[in-house]
Amino acid sequence: MTTTSPYNPGFYQGFIARQAVFDAKRSIWGYEILYRQNLDPAQCTTNHRAMLELATRAFLNPRWQHSPDSYVLVTLDPLSDPAEVAGVLPKGKSVLKVSEDTLAAPGMREVLVQLRQENYLIALGDFTGLLAGSPLLTLVDIIGVDMQRPNRDQLMAEMLLQKEQQPVQLLARKVEDVQTFALAKRAGLSLFQGFFFQKPERISSRVISSSLAGSLGILKMVEQDDPDISALAQAIQKDVSLSYRLLKFLNSPYFGFAREVSSIKVALILAGWQQMRTWLRLVLITEMKPRRKPSELVFLSAQRGRFLELAAQRTGGRRMNAERMLLLGLFSLLDSIFDMPMEELVGSLPLDQELKDTLCLRPTALAPWLGLVHSFERADWQQLSTQFEALGVGPVEVAACYTESMQWAHAIFNFLD
Repeated sequence: MTTTSPYNPGFYQGFIARQAVFDAKRSIWGYEILYRQNLDPAQCTTNHRAMLELATRAFLNPRWQHSPDSYVLVTLDPLSDPAEVAGVLPKGKSVLKVSEDTLAAPGMREVLVQLRQENYLIALGDFTGLLAGSPLLTLVDIIGVDMQRPNRDQLMAEMLLQKEQQPVQLLARKVEDVQTFALAKRAGLSLFQGFFFQKPERISSRVISSSLAGSLGILKMVEQDDPDISALAQAIQKDVSLSYRLLKFLNSPYFGFAREVSSIKVALILAGWQQMRTWLRLVLITEMKPRRKPSELVFLSAQRGRFLELAAQRTGGRRMNAERMLLLGLFSLLDSIFDMPMEELVGSLPLDQELKDTLCLRPTALAPWLGLVHSFERADWQQLSTQFEALGVGPVEVAACYTESMQWAHAIFNFLD
């Protein structure tokens, strides 16, 4: 995916993850930003302000700072200066998450009252029932519950009682499958966080529609080692929507062509095949995504691909071919996007057997890299440390790749959406 682009790579200050929060319609409500300065638990000092400044630059849409269209949620660490942390985040769209212990800590009431007066929202991240009926809950705007707790039904009932007494939003956390999402939604919760959206809703012998078959056919042509450019251009031109989206993207400021490009074939030649192949993959997956599926799936696909490509380029290794690693990340969510078995989808693409096996979650030499992606996304810092050691790569270098890939994906999707 090498290209000149309007993002600012090359800096590193720590380990950062971004997790989406959805509303009941599965639209993006906001993002939680999680971060660590380092992975060594013995070195717990963190410059929260610096980390948040980095995170909001790299892990949120560039338009967010000036005209935020979604909320950002960060943990209010009791060891940090609340005023300093809040000062990085815009008022009205920022949520400061606290634990039950922090909420009940001496002097915290005055702090939270002041923050709410300044138009920051307060969220209780993990409701365990200990504060049920407590006046402390009147200090929060959002109450979250861990949906993996065995007594989650009882906790949700207590949260709903609290909602009857005050205007508060209820957040279901660690929603790992669509069944849990549906359960929490039926119960009356309105916000949902977890990785349910990354999992296929139905694995069945679903028949591939003619439009999807056509797009997969184009994708198959794109993945040929020596594609027929004329035939590829003709195939793209038959899809009006795909042609329009591709030409609109190619004529965006991202590419900066001296004159408007109005021919698919000319575009394929002007942009250069290696770069054009990247854009075609992204546009094709975006175009094929069903409307009911969150755009976060395509965003993560692109970001994963760029991350693994950068990791391959910078860490080297016998099996670290950058193009193959790009494909591993880019295609890793196809089954979730189309609600189809990965075996059926990769079976129609000219990928080597190791890539197919890895995408189908079989053990391969590439599988640990896909595991590394999952650990980053889940902010599983302990697992990350173990994986870095097992892979024999430098944590700082790989973390920089991850931050840079997030910036790159935002730059791309500013023009691709």
